[in-house]
Amino acid sequence: MRGLLLHVLCLNWAILGWAEQDDRDRRLLLSDPQMIQAQLEAMQRRIQALETQATVRQTGSGAVYTIWGRRSCPLVNGTTTLYTGITSGKMYNMKGSGVTTLCLPHDPDSLPVSFHSPDDPYTAFIFGSEFEMNYKNVADNDDVPCAVCHAQTSTSALMIPAKLTCPQNWKLQYSGFMAAERYDYFASDFICVDLNPEYIEGTRAVNADGRLIHPVKARCGSLPCPPYKDKQYVSCVVCTN
Repeated sequence: MRGLLLHVLCLNWAILGWAEQDDRDRRLLLSDPQMIQAQLEAMQRRIQALETQATVRQTGSGAVYTIWGRRSCPLVNGTTTLYTGITSGKMYNMKGSGVTTLCLPHDPDSLPVSFHSPDDPYTAFIFGSEFEMNYKNVADNDDVPCAVCHAQTSTSALMIPAKLTCPQNWKLQYSGFMAAERYDYFASDFICVDLNPEYIEGTRAVNADGRLIHPVKARCGSLPCPPYKDKQYVSCVVCTN
C-alpha cells in the first residue's frame, strides 16, 4: 500500500513539473517578438483568406470565356456579354504571325499616330475568319462572329474537348464542335465553336479567306479507338463553376 502511495505521489510531482515547464515555455514564446510577429502575420493571412472566401460566396468573382460562332453570350443565369466581336487570326497560308484565335471588338481604338513606322516591312498581320463548311445557319465563306462572356456567379471556366456535358456541379455555358486550321495549312489553336453557329450579316458569298474554321476529326493510332472513332468529328463543351 505504501509503495502504491509513493508511486501516485511521484506521478503527481511529475505532472506538476511538466505543467510548470509548459507554462514557462508559453511565457517564453509570448515574450519573443519574432514569435509574436509571426503569429500576427499568420492570423492576418487567415483573416484575408476568410474575407476573400466570403466575398466569392456572396458575389462570385466571375469567370470569363469566349464563345466562338455566336454574336452574343448564352442565356445562362449569371452570364452577361462583355463585348461582341469578329473571330480573327492569321491568314491560313502565313507561316508567321500568332497562332492563337482572338475575338476582335467591332469598335477598335487606334494607337497614337506617332507609334512606330507605318512602312515597316517586318510586321505581323491579323485577319478575320471564315467558315469552311455548310451547317445549319452558316455557309461556306461566311464570316465568324464571337462574344466574350462573363459568368458572374462562377469562379472558373473550362473547355472540355470530346464532351457535350459538364462534370457534376458544373454549369453548361454552351456545347459545340472542335475547330482548327486545315491539316495541310499552317497551324492554329483549337477552339470550341457553338453547335448552333451564326455568321456576321453582310458577309455571305464574300470569299476573303483569313483564319479558316474547319471542323476537327479524330484519327486512330496513338488516339485509342474505341472509345474514339476514326474520322469522327470531335465535340466540345464550355462549363463554369
